[in-house]
Amino acid sequence: MKRTLAILLLGLLAPMIQGALSAFVPTGWFPDVGLLLVMALGLAWPGAIAGALLASFVGFVSDLLSGSLVGQHALLWLCAFWAARVVSSHVNLHGAPTQMVLAAGLTTGAALAMSALTAFFSPDRVTGLATAPALLSQIAVNSLAGPPVISAVAALLARLDEESGRRVLRLEPRRLGP
Repeated sequence: MKRTLAILLLGLLAPMIQGALSAFVPTGWFPDVGLLLVMALGLAWPGAIAGALLASFVGFVSDLLSGSLVGQHALLWLCAFWAARVVSSHVNLHGAPTQMVLAAGLTTGAALAMSALTAFFSPDRVTGLATAPALLSQIAVNSLAGPPVISAVAALLARLDEESGRRVLRLEPRRLGP
């Protein structure tokens, strides 16, 4: 219960802080905290359904605060959550380089999907190649911020698990000999 409440609170505060700081930081030079949080949930959250619901919640909060189409971020963040879970089941994502590649791929995919959804549902809003430099900087910033966010979310979840009375089973190799 503590884990869920902590992630719900983080899901509320992260887009608010990002929105407040976006007034001072140029477009594309601040990490997309919602996407990175959802990616970290996909890698660290133990239950798939509860994690998907939390990812959708973070997406709806992003939708409400960004003024985009309602459900747009929720759909994309849900897809990002499942993509992170599927990739983590097939690829070892314990190192920073692989986490950076995952963050870059999810950022690119989310940007392309966001552009396609906006073009489909709001044809009067044109997003074209004018945003390409901002997208490239966003990919670079999210790639650099991805591993620390993943580590922070995993540490928070592990700490909350230990506080809830669950003990982590630690397996140590046997020592042979004296």
